[in-house]
Amino acid sequence: MASHLYLQNCLIAFYSKCGLPEMARQVFDRVLERDTISWNSMIDGYVKHGSMPAAEKIFTEMDDVNKNLVSWNTMLDGYVASVNTIDVARSLFDGYVKSGRLVDAEHLFERIPERDVISWATMIDGYMGLQIIELAEKLFEEMPVKDVITWNIMLDGYIKNGFFVEALNLFSKMREEGNAAPDSTTLAIVLAAITELGRVDDGISIHEYIKRKKLPINGKLGVALIDMYSKCGRLEDALQVFVTSGRSVDHWNAMIGGLAIHGYGKLALKLFREMENCMLRPDDITFIAVLNACSHAGLVEEGLMFFEIMQKEYALEPKVQHCGCMVDILARAGCLQEALNLIRSMPIEPNDVVWKSLLSACRNHGNLEMGQTLVTHLNEGRAWSSSSYVLLSNLYAGARMWRDARKVTMAMREKDLRKVPGCSWIELNGTVHEFIVGYYLHPQAKESCHESRDQRFYLG
Repeated sequence: MASHLYLQNCLIAFYSKCGLPEMARQVFDRVLERDTISWNSMIDGYVKHGSMPAAEKIFTEMDDVNKNLVSWNTMLDGYVASVNTIDVARSLFDGYVKSGRLVDAEHLFERIPERDVISWATMIDGYMGLQIIELAEKLFEEMPVKDVITWNIMLDGYIKNGFFVEALNLFSKMREEGNAAPDSTTLAIVLAAITELGRVDDGISIHEYIKRKKLPINGKLGVALIDMYSKCGRLEDALQVFVTSGRSVDHWNAMIGGLAIHGYGKLALKLFREMENCMLRPDDITFIAVLNACSHAGLVEEGLMFFEIMQKEYALEPKVQHCGCMVDILARAGCLQEALNLIRSMPIEPNDVVWKSLLSACRNHGNLEMGQTLVTHLNEGRAWSSSSYVLLSNLYAGARMWRDARKVTMAMREKDLRKVPGCSWIELNGTVHEFIVGYYLHPQAKESCHESRDQRFYLG
């Protein structure tokens, strides 16, 4: 039987190479148990004959189990070679990138005879999505013509991967080259980087630019400004932007969230009621901000009330973020058992952030027994992170169980786990420098330390 299939495959391949796809198809149709070679030979015959619709039909009928790299590459060659199907090739390329199949995308990208801006941008976006920053940067530099969309993709990629300084440096380069003017999306992305770095002066400059260009702030740009001013501690400026914006649900969410992080819980809740009076329907993000406000202000009863309102009045199913806020509200108030009961009754699987929030509260309130129970749960089938060990060590230290705390520290060293270091950004002569705790390789580290010491002495 195997030898019979081998002969049939040889005939299919022979007819295909001779430019006789009809004859190859006759043999193919008589094969009862086709293997990968049978399918690939038939596809190859149609592709070489220029019959892409027929090749597509065979490829579609082919089981995924039989499809291999040869199958895909044969189809790619056919798409690229056919002028009429170049759009199909680009669609396939886009699909590869979005599904994370960058190896296939790279092969197709190299074979596309005319790479347009979209092809370049799609490939760069794929690299950024998979955190392959260096290749994204390399491709970006090689790109002959960069439009504003490509710049935005690079900027957004930097932000999503935590490269905030690099994002601002790239924005400066964009302004210097002047080939593509920043649009509202560009500025919103840049404001996100400024927010993370706390560079409010740069944020003010962006705001002035927005005013000069008369760009509308009734969309995401206004939301970004409110968020930037709020997180940089400029609540009055945030409120001014909020008042002059179109005040969509997103604007309300940003303003409520801004008040929440600074402890203005009652003011945030008042703003929420005003939002309801404006006949705007709050969404799940609104309630994250509201519950966060209750948490930071210690408003336990209000938090429980709004958690119920969210579900009963607005039919919003609690997500892990909402439950996490509620756990934090109860835990901060010392209601540890109630917080644990809430976690156990959650309709969704609680993540480690929720458990660690309660563990941290156990340390703060000296509940060693519950803390040890939570540690056991975290340890079951879960990969421990450095933060888990730090919380456990702090729990033991808070109970003056120094020997146990030391054991945890030794376990961290054995597993080569380190606490994520803090970092600071300092702007000097127009350049942003990043200094990480315990990292002395920065060329100006010693100089900055001496300057800081001198400054501290001078300030008294």
